Amino acid sequence: MSRKIFDLTGRVALVTGSSLGLGRATAQVLAEHGAHVVISSRKQDACDAVAAEFRGLGLSAEGKACNIGHDDDIDAMFVHLREKHGRLDILVNNAVLSPWYTILDTDPGLLRKALEVNIGGYWQMSVGAVKLMGENGGGSIINISSTAARHSTVMLGLYSTFKASLDGMTRSFALEFGERGVRVNTILPGLFDTTLADAFTPEQKQRAISQTPVGRLGDPREIGYAVLYLSSDASGYVTGTSLVIDGGRTVSVG
Repeated sequence: MSRKIFDLTGRVALVTGSSLGLGRATAQVLAEHGAHVVISSRKQDACDAVAAEFRGLGLSAEGKACNIGHDDDIDAMFVHLREKHGRLDILVNNAVLSPWYTILDTDPGLLRKALEVNIGGYWQMSVGAVKLMGENGGGSIINISSTAARHSTVMLGLYSTFKASLDGMTRSFALEFGERGVRVNTILPGLFDTTLADAFTPEQKQRAISQTPVGRLGDPREIGYAVLYLSSDASGYVTGTSLVIDGGRTVSVG
């Protein structure tokens, strides 16, 4: 029973921003547990490469490019899902635009572009998912946020602002669409061993590790396992909540 409750066989999962990093690791974990995963990022060749690698491992995957900052791309994605699969069971909103600027150096054009991706894109993807999921008895939406939503860092003011807004969006969608069988939750990762961590200097990275009770960076697959839980029947009574996965650093730094 404990193994079957995490079985995603027959379910279709769309993971945005899944050609690398946390998204790729998450997509692989979902596929390893039986889901058919749609690998999605801005470039079709990157999506196809990851999907081909997964299929080489005996997993079920396809690639479909989608820039979540473009309404036409989002519309095309849901037309594709409806025509090819007739369903969507899991949406992981992971794609992100994370500018590395001070607040005063953030020009209005960058602000608008980041808004289109980090809020507008998540919102529109979730609306499309709710409609399709509702036709098939429900599903699960997982928004990937960041602990920066609660503890901002210099140079990440814009990123922190938009990630913080995901908490309100998650709760609102959970409230409005629970009756359709759609659960909506947020995961807040800390510092993980991905290219995003490479933006920190070695000194900054070591300081973060020293403030983390478990004494290391996160393994991207650990986000995948959390997404697996929130995607599976094991979390059937969980919606509108936020899960912090940061090795205890939030507790350490307050």
